[in-house]
Amino acid sequence: MKNSASLIEKTFEDLKQKGQKAFIPFLTCGYPDMDGFLAAYELLDDAGADIIEIGIPFSDPLADGPVIQKTSKIAIENGANTDTAFDAVKRIRKKSSTPIALLVYFNMVYRYGVEKFLSNAGDAGANGVIIPDLPLEEYGSYIKCFEDSGLDNIMIASLTSDDKRLEAIGRMGRGFLYCVSLKGVTGARSGSGLSGELAGFLDRLRPVTRLPLAVGFGISTAEQVKAIKDRCDGIIMGSRILDILLKEDDIDKGFEDLEAFVKEIMEVLKA
Repeated sequence: MKNSASLIEKTFEDLKQKGQKAFIPFLTCGYPDMDGFLAAYELLDDAGADIIEIGIPFSDPLADGPVIQKTSKIAIENGANTDTAFDAVKRIRKKSSTPIALLVYFNMVYRYGVEKFLSNAGDAGANGVIIPDLPLEEYGSYIKCFEDSGLDNIMIASLTSDDKRLEAIGRMGRGFLYCVSLKGVTGARSGSGLSGELAGFLDRLRPVTRLPLAVGFGISTAEQVKAIKDRCDGIIMGSRILDILLKEDDIDKGFEDLEAFVKEIMEVLKA
């Protein structure tokens, strides 16, 4: 594994020096349509997102809750697929240098060809890949493909993993660790934020990895962000962002609401 810091890792280093946390929003590629997706990306980029996660829509997204599933279904109906996602990243790269992490299910990567997928993703301008259903035991078969592509393999750390497994994930991952804040699928949750279980989980992770810790799944309010931010290095938000857009029939109003929400979250993370 390469030792030099990647662009994603440098982003976290820069934020740490400023005493700030990373804001990592998620968008489904092709939702509400490709032009709308590109406009949403530009909105988040202009608002100061530090890393932007782009989901390649899949028909059976096991880790995703109802909001992301709905946007994936719409995107697929709009013709979104792996190649259109790569094309979208290429278009984004003409204007933006913000790090991009692609979220994709392994079935899609395997069918596309692992080496070809990673190579094309890197050529398009992506910086990292998150594959939620590629287990640690199988990842070893693809280490060289990741290294050759130059992409960060962003691995997922789960509350249910034991210390030995977390240590292996922390050692093999790159970019940051995607720390799942709850058991179950993605989706906005109520509550004030940091549970004792999550706090203990993050405390277990700190000693076993040099990587930044970004917390995702279920984070949907500024209050939750405020409660969690001192125990991690970044916050990942997907379902709440997409839900704001889903709730509005008028996409311009949806963008207006999203801009206001992101401003609120950024004020908490950058304070």
